[in-house]
Amino acid sequence: MFRRIFSIAANTFRETIRNKILYAILAFALFVIGMTFFLADLSVGDFARIIADVGLASIHVFGVIMAVFLGINLISNEVDRKTIYILLSKPVRRFEFIFGKTLGLSVTLLLTTLAMATVLFLVHLSYRYGGRVEAGIFIASAGIYMELVLLTCLASLFSTFTTPVLSAIFTLSLFLVGHLTNYLYVLGEQSKGTAVRWGSRFLFYLLPNLENFNWKNEVAYGGLKSFSILGWAAGYLVAYAACVLCLSCLLFARKDFK
Repeated sequence: MFRRIFSIAANTFRETIRNKILYAILAFALFVIGMTFFLADLSVGDFARIIADVGLASIHVFGVIMAVFLGINLISNEVDRKTIYILLSKPVRRFEFIFGKTLGLSVTLLLTTLAMATVLFLVHLSYRYGGRVEAGIFIASAGIYMELVLLTCLASLFSTFTTPVLSAIFTLSLFLVGHLTNYLYVLGEQSKGTAVRWGSRFLFYLLPNLENFNWKNEVAYGGLKSFSILGWAAGYLVAYAACVLCLSCLLFARKDFK
């Protein structure tokens, strides 16, 4: 089983890493991150903070674009190229296909996120002229990466039962809502209606809380010092992603490609 999953993951990684659109997005992202060096010189205030703030925001935005782009095409590309029929005719279980594809996309996102974080680190280091550069840049980038993996799982889920366009809309909608769940919960708790309070609690635990991975402000203002914060976020990612992938496997198992 694991051998087949890793084989599908490796093949998916080779396919995505050769994608010209992905390279175009990554190249533009690296360019924008590199330009933060000159943006800081044109700004007034804490230049190092501006570099970290704008750079991490760029990693986040372009990472989301890449995650959604890769995730929504998880199944549609295989169907368009008719390779899905060849794969399913082999001794490959459908859940192995889903897990393998998601793993391959996650590795691709890991490399692209690491590339963007490294460029930001070097820009920050150049600006500080050899001064102390906080490891917070890589901690925040790790949080961004975990969010991207979860978004990829969600996009993969939607791709099992709808078109790529609708998958992108649903995924981006959850991305926006996922950063507002804390506010929705607080507003619900302030309501006098019992139904509203219980409804807000239900949505709070049902919807992905992407703020668990958002540490950009802490890094920009120097408030994030420890790698220990990664533990809770990683646990949340594993639990939520496992539920999403299991649901994806159930839906994909019922999908008829005839």
